Amino acid sequence: MTLMLAALLATQAATDEKFSGPQKGEKTAGFVVFDVGSRKELDFVGEGKGAPTLLVFIHELTRPAAALMRALDDYGQVKQVRGLRSLFVSLSEDRDGAERKLPQVVKSINLKSPLGISVDGKEGPGAYGLNREVGLTILVAKGDKVHANFAILSPNETDAPRIKAAIDEVLAGGTGEPTGGPEELRAEVSRLREENLKLKEELAALRIQAARAAAAPAGGRRMMEPQPPPPPAGAPPRDERLVNQCRRLIQRGATDADLEAAVKDIEAYIEGKDELRKQYVEILGKVLELKYGNEAGQAVMRKQVEKHSK
Repeated sequence: MTLMLAALLATQAATDEKFSGPQKGEKTAGFVVFDVGSRKELDFVGEGKGAPTLLVFIHELTRPAAALMRALDDYGQVKQVRGLRSLFVSLSEDRDGAERKLPQVVKSINLKSPLGISVDGKEGPGAYGLNREVGLTILVAKGDKVHANFAILSPNETDAPRIKAAIDEVLAGGTGEPTGGPEELRAEVSRLREENLKLKEELAALRIQAARAAAAPAGGRRMMEPQPPPPPAGAPPRDERLVNQCRRLIQRGATDADLEAAVKDIEAYIEGKDELRKQYVEILGKVLELKYGNEAGQAVMRKQVEKHSK
């Protein structure tokens, strides 16, 4: 009975799985889009000449999908210093209508990366074999070949970490090293270049954060929620999933039930992981110093610091 159930579940999973676009190792052929910004037709992939590339094909634009697009756009801007090129492609049967509508979409999402309209209509470039049943098809490529493919039925911001991880993989080792000279000198130059790139990434991230804050609506609309502060200079990068979970504790509108659920998820995630536990305590300490969150959230965070500092 158990074997039959497992086989049934495996069959169902295979049925539910969706494929869209070229798979890992397959070629990313050039294709033409109408660029909304320059109002010119261009071949973004062809012009990249094999550079690391993030391609986001928009089959259906929803609010959750827009949140994911905004997160990837921000990350693309940060990683631009490492040579990443990002392009968002709208797939529409009504090109004229899309040309009129998309500038407002760019403004509302505050998209910085190029946004193009596929000249091949709703199906997109024929060589790509895109699936109209998914919400977004996201490709991470390098050397004109797909490194990772994400065909997402109902995209939202929680999909961002795994896509960012794929971007980091194609960018790894891309800083380059000088040739010749003692091995120690080459290693030092490489280290300094890496530090320089990290500083440029941090600067780009701060600029994006400042731009988002300046563009945030005032008055009766929802203001931007505070974010956990960055790690101290020289500290290792924080676990992104843990940071996302901690955001739930500092929302101004968080209820007791929200806070309880967040704590439960976080404690399950860090259980048995000393490094994550230390990061958790450090994040909460900084958040409490800045007085983020509501009174109930601050009380919960103080108890968590006391519990996990032991």
